[in-house]
Amino acid sequence: MDDEDILPPEVLASMLMRMFEFAPIAMAITTSDTRTSSYAKVNDAYLKLTGLKWENIRGKKLTSDGAAIDNPARDRRHRLLAEVGSYELEEVDLVYADGTIIPTLISAQRTVVDGVSFDVEVIVDVSARVRQQREIENALRASARTDALSGLPNRACFDEVVIESVARSMQNDRKLALAFVDLNDFKTVNDTLGHAAGDEVLRTIASRLRESFRATDFIARIGGDEFVVLLDIDLKLAADVQQNIQDAMERVFKPIAIEGKVTYTGAAVGVTFLKPDDTVASFVRRADEYMYIAKTSEQRVAVVCFGQILETVPSPEDQMQWGPARASNDQL
Repeated sequence: MDDEDILPPEVLASMLMRMFEFAPIAMAITTSDTRTSSYAKVNDAYLKLTGLKWENIRGKKLTSDGAAIDNPARDRRHRLLAEVGSYELEEVDLVYADGTIIPTLISAQRTVVDGVSFDVEVIVDVSARVRQQREIENALRASARTDALSGLPNRACFDEVVIESVARSMQNDRKLALAFVDLNDFKTVNDTLGHAAGDEVLRTIASRLRESFRATDFIARIGGDEFVVLLDIDLKLAADVQQNIQDAMERVFKPIAIEGKVTYTGAAVGVTFLKPDDTVASFVRRADEYMYIAKTSEQRVAVVCFGQILETVPSPEDQMQWGPARASNDQL
């Protein structure tokens, strides 16, 4: 027994039309000419996906004002229909009625009825998948730029940000300052209290750095016990930067209690300002050199700015460790 005996053509056509109308996936039937193809029939899912109304697009060209699809790749897809008769899962940006771009995958089949060719399109909204993919990519990108231990940006991220910041600073009337922070005798913490305690010290210092600087300041951990702070400063406030950094470092390097013991972790800090003739390399190198000058002071916390060790009021544990100030000809 033939299928036609089971389902007369008119019944089959009625069933297929109901499937077309109530399908949860957007579908459209259009005439076939590349330049003049127009809407013949669309289902409710198509109208919902595009935000269009049937009375506004009925008989209109697909590329006319208000039409949902206007993509340079349409000619290629129409060639596929003309040469092959179909295409599958073509990536097409569909334009919603309010202008929102919706990523879709379109499959199409060309059919000839009484000498007239029509294209049946099935359109799948993949915007949720695209968003998810972008979220995954952003998360992976953020992970690659983040130090897992401290949660701060890492060296790779700093290298990108400092290039952008130097270029931007050269074009405005603000001042860019960079502080290199290298912990003193951090190995002793690991050797005496263990690496878990050392990790906790690093996390505490990272947290205190965040608390001690503005949300707009860039703070990163660029090595095992090395941190940087990049500050974009209004010229009117530049004179206060030295003291602000000094005060911040005194807060950051207060004693830290770890497992019932107190550590007096300190740091050597080199601070410099971007000069008109600086490159990124010279800017970063000078902050690094100032940090090494701070190391030579043998103070628990020493800040070198303009090549000079800033004076501070030492804590009791520092009383025997303060060294003389050093000066250079570095200028703001």
